[in-house]
Amino acid sequence: MLKKSVLTSKSAKSFIAKAVASALTAVLLTGCSGASSSSNENEIAIGVISPTSGSEAYYGTDMVQSYQLAVDEINAAGGVLGKTLKLYPEDDGCDANMATNAASKIIASGADFVVGGYCSGATVAAMPLFHDENLLMLISAANSTEITALGFEQSFMFNSPGTHAALTLTDLCLSLGTTKAALIHQGDSYTKNLSDICEEALPKSGIEIATIQVMEKGAPDVSAIVTAVRNSGADFVYWCGYHADGSNVIKQLRQGGYEGDIAVGDGSASVELITACGSAGEGVYVTSPPFVEFAQGGDKFVEDYKAKFEVNPGNYATLCYDTMYVLKNAIEQANSTETDKVRDVIANIEYQGLSGLIKFTPERELEVSNFIVLQIEKGEFKLVEL
Repeated sequence: MLKKSVLTSKSAKSFIAKAVASALTAVLLTGCSGASSSSNENEIAIGVISPTSGSEAYYGTDMVQSYQLAVDEINAAGGVLGKTLKLYPEDDGCDANMATNAASKIIASGADFVVGGYCSGATVAAMPLFHDENLLMLISAANSTEITALGFEQSFMFNSPGTHAALTLTDLCLSLGTTKAALIHQGDSYTKNLSDICEEALPKSGIEIATIQVMEKGAPDVSAIVTAVRNSGADFVYWCGYHADGSNVIKQLRQGGYEGDIAVGDGSASVELITACGSAGEGVYVTSPPFVEFAQGGDKFVEDYKAKFEVNPGNYATLCYDTMYVLKNAIEQANSTETDKVRDVIANIEYQGLSGLIKFTPERELEVSNFIVLQIEKGEFKLVEL
């Protein structure tokens, strides 16, 4: 049985244009030019790697702004160990080649730490460069289990992994009475990883995998996938990709006569999905990271974020904000900015943030799931209690 509560209303109109402008303004005002090397002994330099161009700029820009909000608060309160924090953001474009270039620029900037990571494929490409430089990387959004499979001890994943998403999805399917599920991914590190995990998890609860389909990124016509889904007898579809293509899939499924339940993964957990889907999005579920509007103390965060950037925070804002405060606390507890010392503190940290409890497994994945379920209703997200 599903129980819905706590409405939130967020307009996605002009988000990217306003957000990018706000982010650029913040960067200029705080001197956060990506490739600039810092020689200031009174500064702790933090590289930020995220997509601030391309189809995922909505997320990457929000990440930079959320980090900046935390940094400004920390610096206003006296900084860390008598030093100020300074961001050095670089655009990875959600692309592996761009990510390696962005990582090289962050390393050249003399960064002490690295935060960020939205697209898992781009994050996985950048991680070996940071590892070779023994740079601590705190990954706020990317959550493919391929990240932790690399085994890099100085990298921590703050977003719940795909295994947590599959558990949340299973609970949703059981609540809806799902018998046969269709999975759709795009073949990349994040989307295929999520699909593979769900393919293994759902049958353990008696939910048959009716079909698995692969959509080419940017493909305008997915009628063949729609036909395959309908012919499979699936009463539930889970879109494992990002919102830009996900909205197209949802619209064509509905236009093609599919009447079953539809859900999307955290890569599509965005108010942009609502705007892009239009009426076809009505009733669509989202296995989502923790939206700040539903967090205790979230109202104050939203107020501060909007006052600074003139837009609403996005769905990874809480994770990014918490990431920066975990780093602050770890540096203070270690009384050092040395990678190994700060890493050891984070490995054992228990921090209650806006996104929930942050505590890590030995594999450096989030121990307690932070996933929630949302549903689109009348152009707004509602929180669904399973």
